[in-house]
Amino acid sequence: MEVFPNIRKGCSEDEDWLFQLFRKTMQDYIDKAWGWDELLQREGFVTSLPARNFAILELNGTSIGSYYLADRANHFLLEMILVAPEDQRRGFGSLMMKQIKHQSREHNKPVWLSVLKTNPAIQFHLVNSFRQVEEDEHSIRMMWP
Repeated sequence: MEVFPNIRKGCSEDEDWLFQLFRKTMQDYIDKAWGWDELLQREGFVTSLPARNFAILELNGTSIGSYYLADRANHFLLEMILVAPEDQRRGFGSLMMKQIKHQSREHNKPVWLSVLKTNPAIQFHLVNSFRQVEEDEHSIRMMWP
């Protein structure tokens, strides 16, 4: 019997799992853009993206995805949204995006994000009504609504 997914607040015990998920889902895209340096990536991830700031999506007690929505003065910044590769294309990213949009509407703040041009998640964000605002050599900045 499958239980409905649950979203909980991240904690320090999630730190390694979060980095491993980040590596599994993002390493190829980062490597194509700048090159992947394991030590630099781990240090930057742990320092800039503390586990306590993530929301963790669980299914049947197993962590399968996460997102980090930073609250800024006049907008939210979607730092990261990740779904385990084996659980992608099952609606879990969309489920987390619904929660993100709910917070956005609740606080009357738009959501901004930046996505690497090498990352096919661009299409996911477009399907979720994000629009491109600007771009640079490696990234596209998007916002919703």
